[in-house]
This record gives sequence, C-alpha cells and structure tokens, in this order.
Amino acid sequence: MSMKESLTSSNRQYEIIQQIGRFITGKYAVTAVLSALVLYFTFPVYWTFVSSIKTMGGIHAFPPNFIPVEIIDPIWKNYTDLWFQRAFNMFTLNSLVVAIVTTVLVVTFGTLAGYGFSRFRFPYDDYVFIGILGARLLPPIGMLVPFYRLFSIGELIDTRIALIMVYTYMNLPLVVWLMRNYFVSIPADLDEAAYIDGATRFQTFKDIILPLAKPGVAACAILTFLFSWREFLFAFVLTFTEASKTIPVGAMMMLEDVVILWNYLAAAGFIAMLPALLFVILFQRHIVSGLTAGAIKG
Repeated sequence: MSMKESLTSSNRQYEIIQQIGRFITGKYAVTAVLSALVLYFTFPVYWTFVSSIKTMGGIHAFPPNFIPVEIIDPIWKNYTDLWFQRAFNMFTLNSLVVAIVTTVLVVTFGTLAGYGFSRFRFPYDDYVFIGILGARLLPPIGMLVPFYRLFSIGELIDTRIALIMVYTYMNLPLVVWLMRNYFVSIPADLDEAAYIDGATRFQTFKDIILPLAKPGVAACAILTFLFSWREFLFAFVLTFTEASKTIPVGAMMMLEDVVILWNYLAAAGFIAMLPALLFVILFQRHIVSGLTAGAIKG
C-alpha cells in the first residue's frame, strides 16, 4: 500500500469514528438510552400492578399477557380482600407507626448529634464518631441473636417497640454522619455572627443553622422512613402476631403451604411500593441535594 493510500484509509477510519461519536452523543441516541433505562426500572412496578388486578388464570397464562386481558371484577377486589380478610389493614398500621416513630427519633437525635460533632471538640471525639459509624457497618444478621436475647429478657418480643428500637439503632449512625457533614458545609461564621447579635447557642441552632440544613434533614427523614418501611429480617424474627407484624412479613403470608396467592402477593407488593414512589416523586430534589452535600464534605 502506498503512503497516499495509507493516509486515505486513516482519514476514512477517523471519519467513521467521528460519525459514531456524533451518533452516540446525539439527542436521539441519548433519548433512546434514557427511555430504555426508564422502561427497565419502571417495568417491575407496572408488572406488579397489572398482576394485582388480574385473575389467577390471567396470572398463570403462558405466554404472559403484558397487557392484561382478564381483569377481576370489580378491579379493586384483590385489594379489598387483602385489606379486610387478610388483616393487611393491621400490617399497614403497624408499618406506619413503626416507620414514623423511628423517623422522628432518628432525625431528632441524629440532627442534634451531627450538629455537635460539626461544631464542638471534646476528648476522643474522632474515635467516638468512628465508633458510631462502625455500628452501622456490622451486618444485620450478626446482631439478630443479641437483639432477640435482649428483647426476650425485657419481654418486648412481638411488640412495635422492639422494631422501633432496632430500626433506630440501625439508622442513627448513617443520619449522624450525613447531618454532621451537612452542618460542616454551613460556615461557622454564621454561628459567630449570631452570638455577636446576642443569640444563645440553642437560638442559633434553631433559627439560623437548622433552616439552612432542611434539605439534609429531609433526605435523612426519607431514607430512614423507607428503610423502616421495607425492613424484613428483624420484623420476621421479632414479630409473631397481627398486632405487630409489618407489611413485608404480612406479604410473606401469601405464600401458603400448597399454593402461592400471586394476586394477593402482587397487591401487597404494590401497596408496599406506594410510599417509596410518592417520596421519590415529591421529594427527589431534597434527596439528591441532601445526599450530595453530605457526600462532598465526608
């Protein structure tokens, strides 16, 4: 091959690479990739919902009907059966009580502790902070037996209080870490300016610093609620009756000895998804900003 032919071939390859690059970065390719990702992540939600309104024959149909052709009548029958005949109203109430109380406790103590670690120095403060984070790094299965023994001694097995205590222990280290980093991102000069104006430490925190930390507080509250809402391992081991079982454990009751009630299981799964979907849709901006601020200053 002559030098001229070699240069022509190289230029041709360069043009092809440029065309591929323009196609990949083009708006149509980006739109196609994003659409595929949206479809990938939303399809399980869609499939769970359509399964919850199908008949049992429609659920077991092969090949599967992605657009349901056999829908129960009335369309909400599986949900009403689940709610009133399968005690799902109690499971939902238990999940709400446990998740809300846990969120209030974790956000309150985590915010105060995070502010303390960001503004005060005391002996061995770094070791104390690392020790708190270390508790979060332990695998949950490793803490199952100690918690069970402690709650057995305290006669708290099969109570909502036991779940609230476990979830508070599990979530508090993460919230302390996130809020400490969020408070570090707020200039300490604001504290000093407030002191010069005559504000007390508590007034400075309540009126100046805490309003600026609202995105971080919102992100921590959302994460804590969702974790408490969906947790299964401890709820399965520590609860036995309808008075304390939560939605994940209640959904497992649809797996009977000889049959799996797929229609009720799908309805239970869709109910369990609703809080997560609502939180993500309504508060996604707070989640992103809160976690980003915490991560950058880590």
